[in-house]
Amino acid sequence: MSVLSLLSLLLILSLSFFCSEPKSKETVPEKPIEGWAGPPNDLTQKPFDYFYMRKVARASEKAVNKRDGKMIQATCVDAATTQAKGDLINILVGESLTNSCHDGESTGPVIVREYNGKLKGVNIKECKPKAVAVPGILGSEYAECECVIFVKIPGGKDAIIAQLQEIEKAN
Repeated sequence: MSVLSLLSLLLILSLSFFCSEPKSKETVPEKPIEGWAGPPNDLTQKPFDYFYMRKVARASEKAVNKRDGKMIQATCVDAATTQAKGDLINILVGESLTNSCHDGESTGPVIVREYNGKLKGVNIKECKPKAVAVPGILGSEYAECECVIFVKIPGGKDAIIAQLQEIEKAN
């Protein structure tokens, strides 16, 4: 084999190596979990009776000032859950009515009141830290966190729309 042939072969091999896709799979960020889906262990499983929302929260100043990582994480997760409970009903009702043909402006508040007393079992699917960790304080990255909160509504979006239809018939 001549030197020229050998150089050509090396050039072809190096080009194919650098131009080819990497052999290892890169992790693709998963689709954000928000809206109606299946149960937490399998979001694709029907019926979609679970409503998910993301909530960003901050740890308490007291926990941050104490430099207590466990307390920082706990207060951030608690804040996300507490804030989500206040927003959850309005968001899930609004999201459910967006694609329906009903007048959400007049009946939306009635449904919110209806579900407000019935909504139980607000849970956390996952929480991830969003802050930069402070060296030497395990859990300090939870000074700010993002949690996925969920609640089960038997019948899902269809149950809310059916409730809306009942309210409209009564008016």
